[in-house]
Amino acid sequence: MEAVAEPTLSSLPGSWLLVSEIVTFSAPGECVAPHGGNPAGWMVLSTSGRIMFLFGKADREPPVSEADQVGLFASMGAYTGKMRIDGAGRFLTTIDLAFNPALRGEQVRFFGLDGNRLTIRTPEQTIPIFGDRLLVVEL
Repeated sequence: MEAVAEPTLSSLPGSWLLVSEIVTFSAPGECVAPHGGNPAGWMVLSTSGRIMFLFGKADREPPVSEADQVGLFASMGAYTGKMRIDGAGRFLTTIDLAFNPALRGEQVRFFGLDGNRLTIRTPEQTIPIFGDRLLVVEL
């Protein structure tokens, strides 16, 4: 058996294409893909630890009404901040700017790196768009 080194901040910088986004609700275990089965998005991480997420539905169209603008807001997510490794398979991001200001502050994320595939998972939490339902998001 070969020893596998834990990913470090130096192994993560770059641009990461989003290939899936799954929200799993704690009760009753329902899963949804909030930005569709083929979401569009990127995570960009600099060597200095600046992280940016921008993701949404792939089929977004320019708005023609105020209601369309509201729908566009609901069909994407974005935030940026400084991240730091906080132990094996865990990082903390101090979010300083987000599409939804309720996301600002410190956020915990768990991650794994398998070849060129990075998986990021939230702890069980609530997210404003889903009310008070506990859930886990995996990217």
